[in-house]
Amino acid sequence: MISIIVAIGKNNLIGKGNDLPWHYPEDLKYFKEKTLNKTVLMGENTFYSIVNRLGKPLPNRRSIVATLTPDFKYPHVEVINDLIPFLKEEHREEIFIIGGKQIYKLALPYADRLYITHVNKDYDGDVFFPEIDFDNYSLISKKEVGELTFCIYQRVK
Repeated sequence: MISIIVAIGKNNLIGKGNDLPWHYPEDLKYFKEKTLNKTVLMGENTFYSIVNRLGKPLPNRRSIVATLTPDFKYPHVEVINDLIPFLKEEHREEIFIIGGKQIYKLALPYADRLYITHVNKDYDGDVFFPEIDFDNYSLISKKEVGELTFCIYQRVK
C-alpha cells in the first residue's frame, strides 16, 4: 500500500527553504507514531534536510531515497532511480511517501491512503503540495488538536 504523509498549510503550503515552515511538536509526534518501524520513501532533498536536522536518516525506519543522481549512496539507505515502476508494484507493507514536492506529485496518483495534517494558520513558504481531487478519497479519520486537523483519507476504489 502506498501512503502519503504530509502537513499541508493554507493554499497547499508544505515547505520553506527545504524545511517545514512551522514547528508543531504534536505533528512531529504523529509523524513518528505513523512511520516508526515502517518504510519511508523520499526524494534526495528531503533526505538531506532530515540528515541536516538529525545528523542521520530517520531512526527505526527503512529509508528509500528516490533520486536521479546516478552515484547517490548513503549507509543503510536504499536507492531507487525510477520511481514510477516502484509505485506500480504490489506492496504488502505500507510505504510512506514523505516528500518532497516532486515525489508527492509523482506518487499522488498511486496513493491508496493520505495522512494529512491540515495546518489551520497562515505561514510563508515557497513549496506547495499538488492539488488533490478529494472525490477520489473518503475521510476515514479526523481529529482536531489546536491549529491542526489530523485527517486520514482512503482512496475510493
